[in-house]
Amino acid sequence: MSAFTPVIKLSTDVMGDLLLAANDRRMTVDEVDFDLLSYETYFQKDEGAEWQTLEEQKLLECATEAHLRSNTFSLRQEYQIQIREYRPHPYLDLRMSIAADKYKTKMVAIIDPRSIIPLKKGVQEWIKEAIVRKQLRHALLIGIYDHDLDKEINRLLLKIQKEGPLTAPYRLSIGEFFPPIPPTDDAIILHYKKNKKGGSLIEGVHPGDLILEYIFPKQGRDGRGCDGNHIGVAEPQIKYASYIVTDEKTISREEDAESIRFYAQVSGYVEREKGVFTISQELQIDSASFKKTGSIEAGKDKEISLKIKQNISSEDSVGTGVKIDIQKLDVSGTVGSHAKIQACELTIGAQTHKKSEITVTENAMIHLHRGNLKAKEANINILEAGKVEADVVHVSSMMGGEIVAREVFIDILYSNARITALESITINRIEGEGNNLVIDPYSISAYHDKISALELEIQAKTAHLDEEGKAFITRQHTFKENNSRIKQFQQRILNAQKNQTAPMKADLVRVSQYKAEAENLKNIREELQEAQTRIHALQAQLNQYYEADLHGVITHHGLYNGHNRVLFIDPKTRQEYAITPEGKVPRIRLQREGDEKKILLES
Repeated sequence: MSAFTPVIKLSTDVMGDLLLAANDRRMTVDEVDFDLLSYETYFQKDEGAEWQTLEEQKLLECATEAHLRSNTFSLRQEYQIQIREYRPHPYLDLRMSIAADKYKTKMVAIIDPRSIIPLKKGVQEWIKEAIVRKQLRHALLIGIYDHDLDKEINRLLLKIQKEGPLTAPYRLSIGEFFPPIPPTDDAIILHYKKNKKGGSLIEGVHPGDLILEYIFPKQGRDGRGCDGNHIGVAEPQIKYASYIVTDEKTISREEDAESIRFYAQVSGYVEREKGVFTISQELQIDSASFKKTGSIEAGKDKEISLKIKQNISSEDSVGTGVKIDIQKLDVSGTVGSHAKIQACELTIGAQTHKKSEITVTENAMIHLHRGNLKAKEANINILEAGKVEADVVHVSSMMGGEIVAREVFIDILYSNARITALESITINRIEGEGNNLVIDPYSISAYHDKISALELEIQAKTAHLDEEGKAFITRQHTFKENNSRIKQFQQRILNAQKNQTAPMKADLVRVSQYKAEAENLKNIREELQEAQTRIHALQAQLNQYYEADLHGVITHHGLYNGHNRVLFIDPKTRQEYAITPEGKVPRIRLQREGDEKKILLES
């Protein structure tokens, strides 16, 4: 192999020329290197236009960003290089590779920690020259997107100066050109499904809720890589422009440059029928089960009514474990095990399983009840071993089970039931035995809550009154101690008036303050008296609640057989007053005789 004589060449493809030089000399391309002597950048704004020379590498002063992103704009460079044999730098051993994004719009030099980077004068320029040579070997443009390269090299050197040699690969940003901006395809956002509860069949909405949104398509922007090549982007896809058709009576729309937003005008659930979105308020299904519908949890606050009409008698209308939360529910068939129902209005045409849980804020009508029911008013044909908590309960036939309510009305009572009321229990006929008829105000949650609230209010007002009273006594004591001194000030003022001289200003101020304090004490005394009166009124109200058992009454229009127990429980002392009546006793109540309470049988 002959000695390598350096050669100067005008190049537009540095790596290609290095390969030719290496092949001519039977060398590998790694054994050949070059020095950049100078370079020129040329641009063409449109196809067929003249090529222009870029001055001082300030591209954006000669062309706009729109030009640079355009597919009609062209950019190239010519380099004057001196090709020579590779020789290592006497001080710098920079081991690095070039990394880029997929479009070659962002360039990074990854420096191996095994590199030797001396903190010598000129090291910044040595590193820059090495990076430029690497850029040209990768057919990248130089000088037009790497304006912060000196700053990035200084940051590297400062890190080495502070922390010592590199211990991990270091990413040095070379520069960034014009990344493409991808287009935005049109899209639909189903907002009403974002708050969907598990596998609920329907999604309840309120008036004003954002339920749907159509996102307009947006054009992207072409880019240009650090190699000067244009990067084209596709047109946005339009799939859903005609997908959303709405019922204008129930759904309104608002539009801006970004999207069309659709809002509910009424409460209900979102339904798409025959391609049209609407807000519906009535739904009818054959049955509710995990397999067929999932849970149905629209919420009691949305005006939705659900009818379940099961035509197969052997199957539950509401299946095992299903949850239903809706305003109105009408079930023609049965409610299965572990089903949980919440509604404002409820009708069940068949029966409830003993392990079902039902909560109704208003009225519940059930044919055969075996489960657990809480309602404001309950109307039940047959209560069989089930439990009911309500304000008012009407039962046609009761066999076992438990009722807790303010008022209870039963047509026929069979055996082994427990009925607890605050005010009254009315029974037309008792056919069985082992029943317990109980007046126990304290067991009624509404009564218990009122008692607790009154007790807490009295306790708080009494504590506040005691505190204010102590402060009043202190102020009143101070006022009385100052009384004699105030009389002196008043006398001095009278003397000044007799002598037709001006009284001392301090005396006038003190007397005025004394009168104001007297008025304040009078007002405080009245406020304390009013507070005491309010406490007495609350205490009287509490005492009336404590005697609620005296106002309870049990009415039976038939005959007692001596095997059913009547019980009154004092809400304050929890003392029990019991009797097992026989014969015709239309009304049983509790009355006070002196300090004692006794059961009164009224004929």
